[in-house]
Amino acid sequence: MKYTISSVIVVIIMLISLIAKAQKQKCATVHLLEKRVEKDSSIKQRLKQSEIQTQKNIALLRQSKKALQIINIPVVVHVLWHKPIENISNEQIMSQMDVLNEDFRLKNSDTLPQTHPFWKDMADTQINFCLANTDENGNATTGITRTYTDSISFTGQGYEKYTASGGKDNWNPTQYLNLWVCNLDSSSGNTLGYSAFPAEMAISPADDGVVIRYETFGRTGTAGSGGWTYNSLGRTATHEVGHWFNLNHIWGNTICGDDLVSDTPPAYDSNYGCNGFPYNANSTCGSDVNGEMYMNYMDYSDDDCMNMFTLGQAERMQAVLNGERIGILTSKGYINIPNKVVENFVANTITISPNPNDGIFVINYNNFNLKNTSIIVVNILGETVKTIEHVENNAVQINLSGYTNGVYYVQIISGKSSVIKKIIVAK
Repeated sequence: MKYTISSVIVVIIMLISLIAKAQKQKCATVHLLEKRVEKDSSIKQRLKQSEIQTQKNIALLRQSKKALQIINIPVVVHVLWHKPIENISNEQIMSQMDVLNEDFRLKNSDTLPQTHPFWKDMADTQINFCLANTDENGNATTGITRTYTDSISFTGQGYEKYTASGGKDNWNPTQYLNLWVCNLDSSSGNTLGYSAFPAEMAISPADDGVVIRYETFGRTGTAGSGGWTYNSLGRTATHEVGHWFNLNHIWGNTICGDDLVSDTPPAYDSNYGCNGFPYNANSTCGSDVNGEMYMNYMDYSDDDCMNMFTLGQAERMQAVLNGERIGILTSKGYINIPNKVVENFVANTITISPNPNDGIFVINYNNFNLKNTSIIVVNILGETVKTIEHVENNAVQINLSGYTNGVYYVQIISGKSSVIKKIIVAK
C-alpha cells in the first residue's frame, strides 16, 4: 500500500491505539505494545522516530543499488518447561530453524507458482538464522537453554522473559535473537506468540525477543498438538520474527489500515483460515482485481496457506539491520569459520584496525614471523574475495571498498598455523 509521511504518523498512532481484538488474536504483539505505551508514553515518540529513520534507511538502500549481502542472525532458544512434554527436543528446535531459513530465504516448498499475480512480489530477504555457537562470555554453546520452572504456565505478559519470575533472562538483545518456547495458558486466549518491536529495545532491552507456545513451535514433536492443528508448520515463529524485524500486520492493525509497505495490497482486516484466490477483490479499502495478500506471513492465515514475504517487507527488514538491529552485524554469537581451520596463533600477535571499517583496514603483525605467510579474505558464504601471497610487511592494508557491506573473514596462514579474524564492512 502506498503511503506518505503524514500517513506514517497516522499509522503509528493507530498502532498504539486500543484496537486489538483480544478475543481472537493469534498474535499478541500489538496488544502488549498498547499496554506498554499506557505505562510509558515515551514509547509512542520512540515509534514515530523509528519509522522516520526506517524510511530514510529504505531510501538509502534503494539509492545504493547494491546487491544485499546475506546476514546470519545468531539465535538462542530458551525452553521453559514444567511438564516433560514442554521440554521439546533438539530435533523440534532444528525443525523451526529450518522453517525460518526456508521462509526468509524463499526456499519453502509451497511458494506461489509463476502464474500467480503475486509471484513477482515474493522476496528472498537475504537473512539466515543460526543457533548461536558462542555465548555472551565467549564460551561454546549449543544455542539452547533449558529451564525447569515451577510455573505451570505463563499468561503471555512477559514473565517468561525473567529468571526472577520463573522464566529465563534474555541474552544480550543487541547480539542475539532470543526465542522463548513455553506453555501459554488459557488466559492468553488464542495467542500463539508475540514479539517486541525494534524501537522498544532501547527502552526495555530485557523484554526484547520472541515468545512462542510450545504447541506451535517448529513442525515436528509437539507442533500442532493441543488443538493447534492449523498451526503445525512453524509459521508462528516466521510471523513473530517478522515483527522482531519491524514488520506490521498487513491490515495495519485497524480496518483498511496501512502496514507501511508499498507492495502489500490493502487489507480490510486480519484473515483467518485459508481463503480462495482472489479474496476481497476490488474492496472498499482499495484492493484491485487480485484482492488481498492473505498468503503473506504477516497475516493470520493457517500455516499451510502462508508462503511469502514481499520485496517491500524485505526492505524494511534490511533497513532495521542498519537501524535498531545494527548490533547484530557485529555479534560474536555465531562464528562461521568457512574452512573449519584451527586457530592456533597467539591471539594478540595479529590485530586488525579499524573494525568495523569502510572497506579499508590494516592487518598488523606483532612479534610474528612472516615467513611463508599468506592472507585470504572470504565473504560470509565462504567465497574468496581477495588473496595475498608471500606477505613481507608487518602492516598490510586491505581494500574491500568495492565490495558490499557485511561480514567478512580474514584468514592468515603461516605454514601449518592459521587464524581467522571477523571484520565488518559498513560504508
